Amino acid sequence: MEVITVARLVAVGVNGSEESLAAAAWAAHEAVMRGAPLHIVHALEWRTSNLQFSPGVSAQREWEEGRIERALQELAAAHPGLRVDLAEVSELPAKALLEAAGESQLLVLGSRGLGGFEGWLLGSVSLTVIAHATVPVALIRAGAEPPVRGRGGPVVVGIGRGGSYGPLLDFAFQAAAAGKSVLRVVHIRQREGAADAEIGEEPSGSVLVSLLAPWRQQWPGVAMDEWVTAGPAAQRLIEAARDAGLLVVGRRVHRPALGVRIGPVTHAAVHHVRCPVAVVPHS
Repeated sequence: MEVITVARLVAVGVNGSEESLAAAAWAAHEAVMRGAPLHIVHALEWRTSNLQFSPGVSAQREWEEGRIERALQELAAAHPGLRVDLAEVSELPAKALLEAAGESQLLVLGSRGLGGFEGWLLGSVSLTVIAHATVPVALIRAGAEPPVRGRGGPVVVGIGRGGSYGPLLDFAFQAAAAGKSVLRVVHIRQREGAADAEIGEEPSGSVLVSLLAPWRQQWPGVAMDEWVTAGPAAQRLIEAARDAGLLVVGRRVHRPALGVRIGPVTHAAVHHVRCPVAVVPHS
């Protein structure tokens, strides 16, 4: 009998809301592509984001569980070979999700759109999880459809100066290869001391080519699109992701981890792009 290690799990947080069910569908697709089981986490203390619905606790829980059960049936029909398990935990959502992340290779969460604005509402739970998770966290909008292999937008990754780009590039190349997507690597050249210099002056030109060489060799089938531009980092990265199927951004790991710091560029990206966003921790 095949033994599946817990480190290979793809985890997703659900609460019955439209955005969390979209996240579950996206996570199931990702789990299939990765050959991993799907672990669904329903934190019973998580309240729905639907402000028009405010029944008592028991009625709300029944509403959530009914929607989640229907979602499970849809996932089983869409992915008959996918191994799925559901954990209902009586814990605060951030705690439950961080525990799930510790046993997973990827955690997927839903985020609400801001009405007519082109952005997301990133609540305190998602922000806390992103700031403290040790694995990549993908954020999915309500209504987002799982990608179709070879027919989605590019995978866009932003890299900056200093630190280790390995985790970001590993994730981005794997995502592009799995989805048969173009990989767009974005680097924004800036003046020294710019306020949002999370994406800095180097690498550029030939240095960027040299930096990407090991990943090009490892993933020869991934088509590349390299952007080196100038201007405000957050604005340029958001512009580069307008047609993206997935945006990959970094979060520097702070020791000790204090508050909910995720960096100004990453903060802007997760609030103002329409495509799914993967936040990858790196040193």
